[in-house]
Parts: sequence; C-alpha cells; structure tokens
Amino acid sequence: MDWVNQHRRRSIFTLIIALQVILVMSLAVREERLQRGIEIVLQSHPVDPRDPIRGDFVILEYQAEHLDGIPGVESPVGQWVYVVLSNHGRYWEPVEVRSSNLEGDAWSDKRVAIRALVVNESPLEVEYPHLGEYFVPQGTGVLPKSPDVHVSVSDDGTARIKYLEIDGLRWPFDKAES
Repeated sequence: MDWVNQHRRRSIFTLIIALQVILVMSLAVREERLQRGIEIVLQSHPVDPRDPIRGDFVILEYQAEHLDGIPGVESPVGQWVYVVLSNHGRYWEPVEVRSSNLEGDAWSDKRVAIRALVVNESPLEVEYPHLGEYFVPQGTGVLPKSPDVHVSVSDDGTARIKYLEIDGLRWPFDKAES
C-alpha cells in the first residue's frame, strides 16, 4: 500500500511541475509576440498621477478612447471590439471600430488593431486593457506634462506600454538628463 501512496505523490508532483512549465511557456510566448509587435505612439493625458495606497503610478487616458464619429459596429457596454488605428504622422489615431481583428494581410506598419472594451455607447468610448496604468520607480515625482505613450501591439490585438516620453525624452528622466 505504501507504493500506491508514493506513486500518487509522484504523479501529483509531476502534474504540478507540468502545469508550471505550461504557464511559463505561455507567458514567454505572449511576451515574445509583444516584443515583435508594431510600436505605435498614442497621445495621452494623466488623470491621477499618484495613489497613496498603491504607490507611484500614473493613470492614463487617451484621445483614442473617445470614438464618437468613428465608423464601425454598434457595440453595447461590456462588449469587446477592435479599434483600428492608422499612422497620422507621429501619433496613431482611430479610423474604424470592428467586431473582429484585422486579417493578417491588413496589418502593416501604418495600420494596426487594438482589442478594447466598450465602456460607453453614446458617445462611443472604449478602454484599452493594460494601457490605463503605468507604474513608475518610487519617488520619481509626478509627470511634468502629458506624455506620449509608446505601445507595442501584437497581431492578436494585445497592447502593452513600452515607455512614456516627454519632449523627446523617456520618462522618468535620468538624473543626467534633467
């Protein structure tokens, strides 16, 4: 009977290790896709630069979240959509709202789609997951002005902030730059 318990423990241990390996591999694949993604720049303005409970971070709001007048599908609050952005000089701006992602050949360095959650129907407003908060090193202070946000967008519509930029410099500024 002791060998049965020992076999059961080994099986459970092997299962736990296998699940951890699968989790780490899936995270690595997602991060690798984001690193290979297209980098875009969004115009933003900070809403709340500091929270005393959670530490130093910036809540960002984007002009590309307000989609009134942008052609696309009617979407109820809580529905996921894809906001197609096009390169308009320095900044990327919304040009269409879709219920599905762009097809592979429609992706380019001039046109991408970000998955977004509808938060208001009229006027249409969305929220981009993972783009609303940016944590900064402790004690770096508040943003001196509205940052440009460099974002990496993978082909599945997932987006992540790479860094913030103010007046052509990465923020928070290095001590030598300020």
